[in-house]
Amino acid sequence: MSGPVYTYPRHVPPLYRIARALRGTSVLVLVLLILFTASVVYSTSQLSQSPPQVSSFSVGFGSNGTIILAGSLTLNNPGFYPIQALSLEARVANGSGVYLGSFGFGPATLASQSTEEFPIDLYLPVSTTGAGASLLVHSQYLRIGLWGNATFGFIFPAGIAILNNRSWGAPFSNFALNVGNASVNGTVAVTVSFQNQASLTEAGILRVTVIAANGITCGSASWTLNVGPGQQFDQTQPLSLSPGCSPAGGSLVTEYITPGYTLPLPPEAIP
Repeated sequence: MSGPVYTYPRHVPPLYRIARALRGTSVLVLVLLILFTASVVYSTSQLSQSPPQVSSFSVGFGSNGTIILAGSLTLNNPGFYPIQALSLEARVANGSGVYLGSFGFGPATLASQSTEEFPIDLYLPVSTTGAGASLLVHSQYLRIGLWGNATFGFIFPAGIAILNNRSWGAPFSNFALNVGNASVNGTVAVTVSFQNQASLTEAGILRVTVIAANGITCGSASWTLNVGPGQQFDQTQPLSLSPGCSPAGGSLVTEYITPGYTLPLPPEAIP
């Protein structure tokens, strides 16, 4: 007759238990990494469908003889993760592609599932020959190129490169001067016409000066302006010429004058 059978508990080595725990942890970490990567890819796709938006520009005039382009830049982050260390730089060109100026901001943080609006104030010097002069008399589309860098999903570097076209309404759109023939009493009829396509009311003095071909000032005339947005201005008045001063072959020099600033408009040749 056989004796009783005894079983003894199997002793698992500590290294085996550690290896099994590490194997389970690595599987969990791998799953979490896959989920994290998938969420980043999804958030990136959502972000690519919500590019930065630049509003239309309004116009202002500075006391230092500058045009102030005012607008806003809207950034939307529909993803799961914040956009960190965000820095943007933009270059603005006129409708002909001539560089006007630049602006930038940052670094900034854009939280997930949020939208932020950043103000834009671009100051452009005005001269009768510079690129900024075209903004006074020609409505056009401005070209805005945006470049930037950021960190997305805490560890992933990201770059931004976007081109925006935004409409610009000139305060003296289609500005034109017309000079009639000199009369026997030494006067000429000068006609000024333009449309205010800007977002402000033009309230000031428009002064037109006749400069002869030899550089001598022949005379000037002034118009009082109170032209609201979208309104047309078209008026004629006589301009008295200095004795013996002929406007033929000369030029018309125009200034818009207010108590706070004076802006030169592009000159026009006299046939």
